[in-house]
Amino acid sequence: MLPHKHAIISAAVGAVGWWMTGEPAAGVAALTTGVLPDIDHIVDYSYYRWRGGHRLILPLHGYEFTLLGAAVTLLTGNKILGIAVLAYLIHLLADQSENRTHRLGYSLLFRAWHRFRVEDISTVPEAAMRGRMEDMDWLKRLLFRRRNRL
Repeated sequence: MLPHKHAIISAAVGAVGWWMTGEPAAGVAALTTGVLPDIDHIVDYSYYRWRGGHRLILPLHGYEFTLLGAAVTLLTGNKILGIAVLAYLIHLLADQSENRTHRLGYSLLFRAWHRFRVEDISTVPEAAMRGRMEDMDWLKRLLFRRRNRL
């Protein structure tokens, strides 16, 4: 899922979190954890550039982080952290739905077990690889356009 879609969803989660807690920090937390994990795509795109193959490494995408965050939230009672964990979980679920992966496809352990091979993680590997190529092309166009403006 492209970042602007994650931003819209996370802004909604943040707005509800702000309304529920009365803390503007809930909105910031939701936007941060709902959008920034996608920076880890750099790892996958770098792997493709250097090795020529697609992998779903995504080190910041893992249900394990959700479980850890939920446990810390329950232990501390920190509502802002709870909103952040919720936004992060929704990020993962949205990615999983749009990218059509195995139901455990956004588990780091599952991906590691399958050596991060798209063929073993995606339910439609050809579409996943095509989508990743489209994402890389979009990123190149964005960066090229930005360089021309500077």
